[in-house]
Amino acid sequence: MNMKNTYFLKGFKGNNHIGLYLLMLVILIIATALGSIPYALIITIKSEILGIAIDPSDMRSISQLGINQNLLLFLMILSFVVGLAAFIFLIKPMHNKKIKDILTGRKNFDLKRLFFGAAVWGGLMIVSFIVSYTLNPSDYTLQFNLNQFIILIFISIVFITIQASFEEIIFRGYLQQGLAVLFKNAWIPLIITSILFGLGHISNPEVKEFGVGIMLPQYITLGLIFGICVIMDEGLEIVIGVHVINNILSALLVTDESSVLQTAAIFKVKNVNPMYSFYELIILSVLFLGIISYKYKWGSFKKIFAKITPEISE
Repeated sequence: MNMKNTYFLKGFKGNNHIGLYLLMLVILIIATALGSIPYALIITIKSEILGIAIDPSDMRSISQLGINQNLLLFLMILSFVVGLAAFIFLIKPMHNKKIKDILTGRKNFDLKRLFFGAAVWGGLMIVSFIVSYTLNPSDYTLQFNLNQFIILIFISIVFITIQASFEEIIFRGYLQQGLAVLFKNAWIPLIITSILFGLGHISNPEVKEFGVGIMLPQYITLGLIFGICVIMDEGLEIVIGVHVINNILSALLVTDESSVLQTAAIFKVKNVNPMYSFYELIILSVLFLGIISYKYKWGSFKKIFAKITPEISE
């Protein structure tokens, strides 16, 4: 089955030599590593001053250093800021591609789609939180601090937006589009990028706390949902909106000791059930895909398995 997909057709533009993709990934790894130096320095210096041996992968261990949570969050996200800047700077000279063609199959990036996706996913997250809080109010501790929360809102809106956008541009944009050029279909890139997305989060403290067996499938599932949205909607607008609001609400609403997002959130949860979180993700994803599919008249999901004819779409 052949089906025109304006987003993946744009992938055939420019220079798509596989060596350039590998080089870009190496550069991005180096760029994000450089961006993480301030985070590592602050932790190392603070650890030396206090004489506390800490495990950098253990958020409980890092919390012993007494570093302001907002500062810590900013330093963690700085690596993504550097990575995104490097990508935007290099995409034209390396691949002869416009950043817009990595973002959308449309003539212009559709902000309405981004905000609608964010509104739907954000609404589902809030309803899910209310249900969870109602069922187990004793699991939640109110830790609201107005001054810290105001700063957190700013960091979330500006820098978490950059972090989430960077991940979507690289995994669902650059890599999924590039692999579609290689395999001439959408479903193989969907599987590969979802697995890579999962593996990219394997160093998160949640994985160490609950185990790879329960956490990795959650990250891969989220990657699959995002990838399906890109294929069906022919652009990154919706998934950027979803990823951004997901991370912002995760930072603002609830935190826990095992979370990679140690923030001055409104609530702190005592007991985290990873299986409940997995079921919650599946339910929210099904509801979300149903709403978005209806809103934008996606049609048959057979589009995921369609062949992509190598042609240039202006």
